[in-house]
Amino acid sequence: MSEESLREIIGLVETSKWNQVKKFIKFVIQKTLKKNMEYRLTALDVSINGKKQPNYNSIIKNRENIKSIDRINDFNHLSLYQSTQTSNNLIDISQNNGTIVVLAKYMGPSLNDHQIFDFSVHMDVLEDPFFTNGTGKKLSCSEFLRTINHKKQPEIKSHQRKIKNNLKQLKEEKILQDVEVFVFEKLTNKNAFWNETETKAFKNWKAKNINKYRIESGKITYYKGKPTKYFSQYLKNLLESKTDKKKKTPIKPKSKKSIPKKEDKENSEVGVFETLTGKNAIWNGVETKNFQEWKVKVANKYRKETGKTAYYKGKPTNNFTQYLRNLPKTKSNKKKIPIKKKTSNTIPKKEERAISESFAFESLTGKNAVWNGMETKNFQEWKRKIAKKYQKETGKNTYYRGKLTQSFQNYLEKLVKKKTN
Repeated sequence: MSEESLREIIGLVETSKWNQVKKFIKFVIQKTLKKNMEYRLTALDVSINGKKQPNYNSIIKNRENIKSIDRINDFNHLSLYQSTQTSNNLIDISQNNGTIVVLAKYMGPSLNDHQIFDFSVHMDVLEDPFFTNGTGKKLSCSEFLRTINHKKQPEIKSHQRKIKNNLKQLKEEKILQDVEVFVFEKLTNKNAFWNETETKAFKNWKAKNINKYRIESGKITYYKGKPTKYFSQYLKNLLESKTDKKKKTPIKPKSKKSIPKKEDKENSEVGVFETLTGKNAIWNGVETKNFQEWKVKVANKYRKETGKTAYYKGKPTNNFTQYLRNLPKTKSNKKKIPIKKKTSNTIPKKEERAISESFAFESLTGKNAVWNGMETKNFQEWKRKIAKKYQKETGKNTYYRGKLTQSFQNYLEKLVKKKTN
């Protein structure tokens, strides 16, 4: 047995190892308990044999009384105190965020079991302080410092690497957010901000490009308040197109042969719009608001009627171009022979086109499936619901290679017919 001296121990251990701490308490009491020098035990918010009590007091006079420690299942704060002629022995125990903190000061032998605590500091007047880490190994002060410093260096490097990555990420985010400002100022030679506020010209330019991008691609422009990767690339391409135009050699005046045919102009979006409305599509080199709204309206109408996209890689598809060509003819025919308008419940003939989800949705609900070139939330939820219902009833798939299956088209057609009848 080691020599008795005044000792101080600070121990840290997980709350799940409370039984180990009990062993330490009983060890200290057994080695320091003397006749007529009892320990006074006080516990707050304690659980005794599974029953909760606001406080618990007990006196430990002999070895039989030591068993009362085993009755304690849980606690908030616990202390044991003994006053002797040579010293005042104290064991103070508390819990904090799943960790038991033990502070012990007593006159007695040293603790030989160094695996009780996950970490502990041992001090007495006869020996140098030492540390334990739960493995049973004693560490001197110099060994403990070497262990701490060895672990600290990788942490510092890791922290520096983390700061560097964060700075890089912030820089990339700033470039992504500033792409609109950069492209606008390069293209127009105007300021995007004045007195820390967006200028009217910059706001109009943003709105115009957002609308144009949605019409051409059918994709969103922002995600979580930032321009998407594809929209950022689209803006950069605008700048590159301008620089490419500047680098090109001056073009010779067009001869009469190179002038676009009147028929081509009339069949383009600009020509069709001006023919139908009698208004200018372009003013001062910029598309008019009326022309932009008309394009959105016609593209949406085309999608509803055919279930196909109006643009591919920013250009009107061949089918959409043919659709535009027929618009002026339809208008002139309407003047000659009055034609009854088709109701929203009219089902398209199979020889004309297959029924689309958007047509079925609008026929059944009377709501728009597409708005500003994007599917509405109601339409998306309806699609998921009707597909789930179809699969449950038939056990078949709704799509094959990205297209509606024939059986699913028939299913939608029956729904529309049922409502019409």
